[in-house]
Amino acid sequence: MELRHGEVFHLNVLHYDRQPLRCDHLNRHHKATQALVALAGKPTLLIVAPAEYDFSTDDHLGQVRAFACDGSAGVNLSLGTWHWGPYPITDYVDLVNVQGKGFANDNEIAYLERDLGVVIEVVL
Repeated sequence: MELRHGEVFHLNVLHYDRQPLRCDHLNRHHKATQALVALAGKPTLLIVAPAEYDFSTDDHLGQVRAFACDGSAGVNLSLGTWHWGPYPITDYVDLVNVQGKGFANDNEIAYLERDLGVVIEVVL
C-alpha cells in the first residue's frame, strides 16, 4: 500500500470465530484499498469478484471466486474489488485490518440473498 502525504489510515484487529462459510452479500470500497493480514498463520477463506460487475443480475455471479489463504501472506484489495471475508477455515482467526480514511462511508454492498435469492456456500 503506497502512502501519500497527508493520507490517514485506520488500523484495527478483528476476531472471527468459525461459522458456516455462507456468503449472502459482498462489499466493496471505492476510495481506499483495504489490507488484511491473518495473524498466527491461521488459514482463511476469501471470496472476491471484479470491480466491473455490480450484481444487479445473477449473470454476474459467474465472476465470483473463492480462495483459501494459508495465512502466510496478507491480501491487499484493489479499489472496487467485491469481497467477503477473509473468514476462518479452522477454529478462529484474528486479522489485522488496514483501511483508508473515510472507510465507514465508503462501503457499497451487493445483497446477494435479498436481491438475487442467492447464498454462496463454500464447502471445504
